[in-house]
Amino acid sequence: MSTLARIGKYELVGELGKGAMGVVYRGYDPVIQRYVALKVIRKADLDPADGAAVLERFKREAQAVGKLHHPNIVAIYEYGEDDECAFIAMELVNGRALREHIRSGYRPELKEFPEILIHLLEGLEYSHMQGVVHRDIKPANLLISDMGVAKISDFGIARLETSHLTKMGEVLGTPFYMAPEQFSGVADERSDIYSAAVIVYEVLTGRRPFDGQGAPLMKKILEDMPPPPSSLEPRLPREIDAVLMRALAKEPAQRYRNARQFAAALLQAFENRGRISQPLPLGQGGEDTNPSDDGVADGGTISGKAAALRRALGGRLDAQGSAAGGEKAGEGAAAGSAAAPPIVPIRRPALLFVDDEERVVNALRALFKDNYRVVTATSGEQALGMVRRERFHVVVSDQRMPGMLGVDLLREVKALAPNTVRMLLTGYSDLAAIVGSVNDGEVYRFIHKPWNQDDLMSTVGEAVTIAIALEASPPPRATAKGDDDLTLVVLDDPALARATREMVGDLARVEHAANIEDALRIFAEREVAVLIADLESRRVDNTVLFKVLKREHPGTLVVVATKASDSELIISLINEARIFRFVNKPVNLTLLQSHIVAALERYHSFKQAPALMRTQRPKKPAVAESEDTTLVRSITETLRSIGSRFAAAFKS
Repeated sequence: MSTLARIGKYELVGELGKGAMGVVYRGYDPVIQRYVALKVIRKADLDPADGAAVLERFKREAQAVGKLHHPNIVAIYEYGEDDECAFIAMELVNGRALREHIRSGYRPELKEFPEILIHLLEGLEYSHMQGVVHRDIKPANLLISDMGVAKISDFGIARLETSHLTKMGEVLGTPFYMAPEQFSGVADERSDIYSAAVIVYEVLTGRRPFDGQGAPLMKKILEDMPPPPSSLEPRLPREIDAVLMRALAKEPAQRYRNARQFAAALLQAFENRGRISQPLPLGQGGEDTNPSDDGVADGGTISGKAAALRRALGGRLDAQGSAAGGEKAGEGAAAGSAAAPPIVPIRRPALLFVDDEERVVNALRALFKDNYRVVTATSGEQALGMVRRERFHVVVSDQRMPGMLGVDLLREVKALAPNTVRMLLTGYSDLAAIVGSVNDGEVYRFIHKPWNQDDLMSTVGEAVTIAIALEASPPPRATAKGDDDLTLVVLDDPALARATREMVGDLARVEHAANIEDALRIFAEREVAVLIADLESRRVDNTVLFKVLKREHPGTLVVVATKASDSELIISLINEARIFRFVNKPVNLTLLQSHIVAALERYHSFKQAPALMRTQRPKKPAVAESEDTTLVRSITETLRSIGSRFAAAFKS
């Protein structure tokens, strides 16, 4: 291992792999208390003639992937540079690159289309929609977590729509997987589709479309068509031949327009086939003879199992642990292993509905069964038994049930499975239970009975997305370390502001705002993590600020002091303004302190996982037409004018 002990704030705890350009380390972030992958380039190791271009391309990788937030793309946390080196901190994947699986003899059973290939195409579809072309899609850059989730890594030669660094005629890529036009230095989204088709071909048949080296290999890619896949693997449906031949067309215009269309055609080919034979024994993957590949592991809807859900949510279950980023990440995991572990199939996100009325759970099952794995229970005790035995992404419970109230059930579920997102079906009948369940973090959202079907499906989909994000990036533990850059704003109550300063100590800076104008001024000057405000302010209707703030800056957590007894108003604020916690007046300062600590922890989670933060933004317009539109416009314009600073805070 390197003599380096630390890079930036990260402690180096191991080496994952090496390449021609740098090293990938296993690192530890002592602030967030999690492991990361650190891709590091030492400036002294670079050729002076092209060192600046290499560093620029390395930085561009961070810029390209930093804007991508998808479960099938390795996440970038931070880019850093000093006099000695440049580094990218990214997701750490517990698993191996697809290349290692292929070399160890991985062959899918082919009873259905391999899930990891859909993961690849979904990651590409999202990347292309964000204007990022990868340009080096290959098995070494597709990491498979221990839970069987595929993540695209190594965007080191990616092209952004706004970038002109890569000049026309510059050949970058890996020859086995390069589209014909890439040999002329041209690449777009359809080039990535070609490369993905080569991987699909290789996984399904056990061999690449073209083998060889140098000029003979290039000639084959430019002029020849490969054997039909079904001629090499008799278990494949004949329909797959036409699909892959189109994706491997020499001319980009003849290929599928996008990755989504390609994926839909692949799944349709498998669905249309007849009965298949028993799977063949595992075979050996072909030897890689490419000298430039350094040998280190590094519209139409998609139908089929879980496909509708994946398209709707853009998300999927992943392991809590992690991912190794970068081209070299897999080799460290492979050390000392004779064979790769099998790729684990992914199950659909699981929902548990709890209601003592059979007709209700039957209706919910019918509504969600096509997109999710749905389990139902008719009592709290039965539901708890299920939660102890298996993992659920979302638990939805009725409030009024004999034997155990819904809030009591969800409190127990939180203790058993803290990353499960919990929702309550209620008729607005029990304000104390509602407020208490929000303050204790037991309930994410409330669903009014009788429910609107579209709203219910949207809310459950949002909850599943959050559960997946929590599983991939769980909230950090409490820390005594302060952060002078973070600010808490106490609106309208100077006495409460003074008390808050005493309670918070050095955890964050506390500012008092006499009115909304003062609060907005502080937002313009500081990074505001938490807003504490009185719901019954005499100066202005703070509910307008709460709703607009959550729409424009969903990362800020709001704690509300109130003596309100209007349960419909409280639930409206929870659902439309995402109020984080409530505290009754007169304020119990000990309780308020615990809410502030929880809010700061959540804010740090948002900064480390911006995709999770964005789920807090209300999907519908946050302010009704009947509200003060002049005030709404004023607050909205002010918050939008300072939006760039907020955006920067969540890229750190």
